[in-house]
Amino acid sequence: MHTTGQHAMRTIAFAALLLAGPSQAQEQMTWLMSDFPPVTIPVNGAPTTGIADQIVRYLAAHWGHDDHSYVYANSKRTWVMLEQGAKACFVAALRTPERERSAYFSNTSLVPPPVLVARADSLAGLPLNAAGEVELAQLLAMRKYRGAIVENRSYGKQVDAVLAQHASTANIERTSIGDYGRKVLMMVARNRADYTFDYDFALAYAQSVQAELAPLRTVAIARNTQAVVAGVACPRTPWGQAMIRKIDRILGTPQGAEILMRAQDTWLTEAGKQRYRSQMLEFQRQRSKPTADADYR
Repeated sequence: MHTTGQHAMRTIAFAALLLAGPSQAQEQMTWLMSDFPPVTIPVNGAPTTGIADQIVRYLAAHWGHDDHSYVYANSKRTWVMLEQGAKACFVAALRTPERERSAYFSNTSLVPPPVLVARADSLAGLPLNAAGEVELAQLLAMRKYRGAIVENRSYGKQVDAVLAQHASTANIERTSIGDYGRKVLMMVARNRADYTFDYDFALAYAQSVQAELAPLRTVAIARNTQAVVAGVACPRTPWGQAMIRKIDRILGTPQGAEILMRAQDTWLTEAGKQRYRSQMLEFQRQRSKPTADADYR
């Protein structure tokens, strides 16, 4: 059995190889993956049936004759690699203006925005509006509540902005872990934190495999109603631009759009699909053709 330290050393060594000059590793197409069910459900280091898994498997099947490798890394390591120009692309990256400064994107998914996750016994004390939505700025100002989030993970434009505004005042623990949030959910369930943020479908999946998470509930965040865009991110380099163009050619067809829609339909909650169905169908319509060249600049 390999230790955590050995695994970290292998990840760092592989990252250095991707950043190095011409080598055999560069003849492969390397996909950076998150360990984030049901977005990704890795088995023996390979993608299976998760949302991003289905997308990357479709890309690999239509790529050509290149070999494909899959590297699972946490959010912090992934974005350090992309910012340094590693010859690898990240599947299922939440698209934000900040990230667009260091990566090119090809949109793949439109999903309901993240929600607040808290224990059922703490809901009564949360600052809720008349619609039952949590007022996030007010919550962050309440020092008695302890939040927990994953370092370098984006929770969508609205939540990210409020978190940034309260970075120095909110009682929030930022943790750098490899699984994008399952351990954070466990922290909330075990009363080591009072709340976190995640997707409702991610919590639903986690609760289906971990009975200890049963007491957790979701609460909509006030004014956080816009669906978020995820996609494949490649480094903002000539190599990355070429890869994004190739990815977009593969996905920008009716068949590609159908695969993308099917991938997310597999795991989204019924409530999420019903509320955002019209937006998702419009996204699929636009995704069925190649992206305009201006989006690659």
